[in-house]
Amino acid sequence: MSKIENKDNNKIKLTILSLSLITVMSGAAVSPALGPIANYFHNAAPLLIKLIITIPSLFIILTSLLFSLIANKFSTKSIAILGLILYIVGGCCAGLVNNIYLLLVFRIILGIGVGLIMPLSTGLISYLFDKNEQSTLMGYSSAMNNIGGVIALAVSGLLVAINWRYSFIVYLLGLLVMVMVIIFLPAVNIKSSRSSLDKSSTLKILPHISAMFIVMLIFYALPANFSIIMTKQRLIPTSLIGVLMSIQNIFAFLAGMILSKIIKKFADKTKYLAIFMLFLGYLILSFTNNVYAIILALLAIGIGFGIIVPLLNLQISLNIVKEKAPAAMALMVSMLYLGQFLSPIILDLIKNIFNLQDIKAPFFIATIISMIFLFCLKKIPVQYTKLEN
Repeated sequence: MSKIENKDNNKIKLTILSLSLITVMSGAAVSPALGPIANYFHNAAPLLIKLIITIPSLFIILTSLLFSLIANKFSTKSIAILGLILYIVGGCCAGLVNNIYLLLVFRIILGIGVGLIMPLSTGLISYLFDKNEQSTLMGYSSAMNNIGGVIALAVSGLLVAINWRYSFIVYLLGLLVMVMVIIFLPAVNIKSSRSSLDKSSTLKILPHISAMFIVMLIFYALPANFSIIMTKQRLIPTSLIGVLMSIQNIFAFLAGMILSKIIKKFADKTKYLAIFMLFLGYLILSFTNNVYAIILALLAIGIGFGIIVPLLNLQISLNIVKEKAPAAMALMVSMLYLGQFLSPIILDLIKNIFNLQDIKAPFFIATIISMIFLFCLKKIPVQYTKLEN
């Protein structure tokens, strides 16, 4: 039995899941527009252009770290409404400015908004519903993340064909979510009673949170560079860049949905399969200009990403006692977003150290990191028990 009236269940579930739908759009939603944006701000450093995608991640981390204090003082409804206001303002207003630094300021505002919304998208499921419903709703929440990515990338890609500024319109979806929050979300208070991680617990999950960081470091080479490269080389029409990029979201979603079957077939080789698919995808992107090969590469990256992320998240529940799981998951999420933020910075640093001039250098570097990571996977223990059952 949930902690709310049965007649309101479906409306509240839909409202909470809608929060999951928009959080994934925080950074990658406008990635199809990076090419035209780079052309518009042609005097700006390439790293500043890439930070348009990744700088929200840093402020999602910082805001999430303060979420417990905020949740102790304000109702979830108030937090959600404030987060959505920041989300809409930061998201949409970035498309109105003519200064790259002001654009990044609005992206920071967006990140703060998402940092308030994101913990609610999963925290309310645990607080408002019993354990029988929680597992199902968590699955739906993950699915909504990927579906949101597909919708955001496709719509943004179509809008950028008109003008790069229009791609930021996708954040207006937050208005619909806000209406649902105002009408349906109960004004409950979630008091934080998290147990902190001790040294022993941290050491247990250290290999997994480190692996998550590396995965995001590799993966974000795609949204931070794909549109820029495709636009400069004129390989794909601008209107189709977002549609093609959504392929990896679709296959990440599908891989996650059949993950238990993949594990039954590949057993302890599953982690190697996931990273090999990332390696294969970036290898293809590094050396081909064929559209069909590019599609195959995006498919491979989507499958690899769709396998490895839930697999690493699972390790929290398998290696940490229940009382410490929320703190452990918070650390995992922080490493995930830190990997997103640092990806273009680290890849550009490596590019400069080795004086790599090719426009596809970020894809080539991601290929090398994937290959090295593949050989290091033996040192990262992964359990599969719960997904196999």
